[in-house]
Formats: sequence, structure tokens, C-alpha cells
Amino acid sequence: MRVGIIGLGRSGWNIHAAGLRALGDQFRVVAVADPLAERQQEAAKDFGATTYSEPEQLIADDQVELVVVATPSFTHVPLGVAALQAGKHVIVEKPLAQSVEEVDQLTAVADAAGKIVTCFQNNRFEPSFLKIREIIDSGRIGEVVLVRRAIHRFARRADWQTLRSHGGGELPNTVSHFLDQLLLLVGDSPVSVFADLRRTVSAGDAEDHVKLILKPEKGPLVEVESSAAVAFPQDHWFIAGTAGGIVGSMSELKVRWFDPAALPDLEASPDAAVGRAYGRSETIEWSEETLPIEPPAERTQNYYRTIYATLREGADLFVTPASVRRQISIITEARNQTGFL
Repeated sequence: MRVGIIGLGRSGWNIHAAGLRALGDQFRVVAVADPLAERQQEAAKDFGATTYSEPEQLIADDQVELVVVATPSFTHVPLGVAALQAGKHVIVEKPLAQSVEEVDQLTAVADAAGKIVTCFQNNRFEPSFLKIREIIDSGRIGEVVLVRRAIHRFARRADWQTLRSHGGGELPNTVSHFLDQLLLLVGDSPVSVFADLRRTVSAGDAEDHVKLILKPEKGPLVEVESSAAVAFPQDHWFIAGTAGGIVGSMSELKVRWFDPAALPDLEASPDAAVGRAYGRSETIEWSEETLPIEPPAERTQNYYRTIYATLREGADLFVTPASVRRQISIITEARNQTGFL
């Protein structure tokens, strides 16, 4: 499959180009576009790719059948629309768009062109997330009542991701990955949103501290934290269930659970507590397991394997615009609540 990459920054080069290089039997980078001459030269040397300084030149290249848009966020939709209208399939880096209206625009243009448009949500293959889905689906920890997903660090940024004018901020840059994962756990249930967005220690005017609470009509309460202003980072995952829970990081998870059938039934009593003692002193036989998680080395390759399966073998699209639309709607609601527009 002949690929053209627009944008050779951290994502375009270190993630997309590197992942495609590892899948050389299925993909070939035939063209790149970047305004920096040194980046063009690097791609020409490594891939033998045709190089361009302008995206429009790559989009017009007949040898390109799949365009990867890995440019700053505010350019995603116009470049995606142009590539679709030129008859290319399109992968857009996250965030797919700035609004649900733009998602709908991309979807309509793709349908009219008979091409696919999708978003690079490679964290659907993140190993700790896959393991958590497996544990939850097994029923081992009972009914899940709370899911908390967090990434904490103290880091002052000053690049374009700190600028609202460029589509920057924690919501599109980091939280979009978390929302994509968590909405898969919640399912199709409608959610209400509470948001707290702040600019704390970074430059620019975009949010670098995010707290979201999602309350679905059915399913667990979901909390999302992504902050550059945390001196004491907490666990990446915290999950509470009626028969156990999960806690840990993207490299190690701890699971604790018990068998509810091993406990006697409870019956509430309106009488005075015996001995003025409240609560219930019972012993629960917990089982515990520590699960080391392999590094997520294959996220990008696995994502691109789904693209190959769709375009060459007729498989369903793995990341549909409709699934990403829910994520974008939550980001938009968070911005509307807090004024970070």
C-alpha cells in the first residue's frame, strides 16, 4: 500500500514513519511533505520517498493511495477533506477534528468519494487497556462501578500544543486517547459530562490540566485526569467493582477479587446496633494477582494492520468516524463548560 505522510514531526516521523517501516511487506512510504528541508532529506534517504514542501503537492501525487495527516490539529480537517476529494484514503492523527460538525463533514466527503477516513487511535492496542477489558469481561471483579484513568506529571510545555489557535491542549493531545479507550468500556450508553479545565504551568493559552467526570445512563462512573501540574503522580488505572478491583500502571496491574457466592446473604435491620458497633465484621477471602504488562511496542503496527485488512481484504473499519464523534462531542462539551474554546 503506497503511503504519503504529511508532516514529519514527532508523530509523523517517530510514530507513523517508524511503524510503517516495520511493516515493509505491506506498506511503502512513497511520498512525504514537510516544510523543513532536512526532514525531507531524511525521508528521501530512509525511504526513497518523493519529497514535497507543501501538502497540496503530495495530495496531487498519483502514486499515493493512502494519506496520513500528521500535522498540527487545526489543519487536520482541511487537509483530510482535500485528500479525500483527490481520491485518497485518509488517516488523520488525533484529534480527528475540532467539532462534531467537522467529523460529519469528513464523513460526508469520504462517503461521496467512496474512500475511507479514520483516526489514528492506536491506544486501542495499548496492552494495559486490553488486559483491563479482558478482566472486566471475565466478570472476575463483579459489576464495575468506577473507572479512573489518569496521567500525572509536572512538565512545563511551550510548543504549539500549548496554543488554542493551533488546536493544542491536554484534551486533544492526551485525553482523546483516554476517552477513546473509556468510551469502549462504557459502551453506547449516553453520558453526561462535568469538566474542569485549567492552564497552570505551561506557556500559551490552552489547558494543561484536565479533570472530566462522565456519568453514563448505564455503566460505571468514569473519571479522567490529565495534568502537567502534579508533583505526586498517582496510578494510571483505578477500577472498583462489586467483587474486586484493579489498580496500576501501563507496565503493571494488580487485581484483587473474591467469590460473592462464598459469603452469606445480608439482611438490613432497623434495630439498634448490637453493642453500638456499626459496620459488619466479616472476613473476606481475597485473591490477588500482579500482572506485568509488556511494553506497547506494536500499537502502531497493529493499527496499520487493521488498515491493510480494510483496504486490501474487505474487513470492517477498525476506528470508525462515528466512534470518534462521541469523543469529540465530549471534548467540545468540556470546552463549552469552561470557556476554553
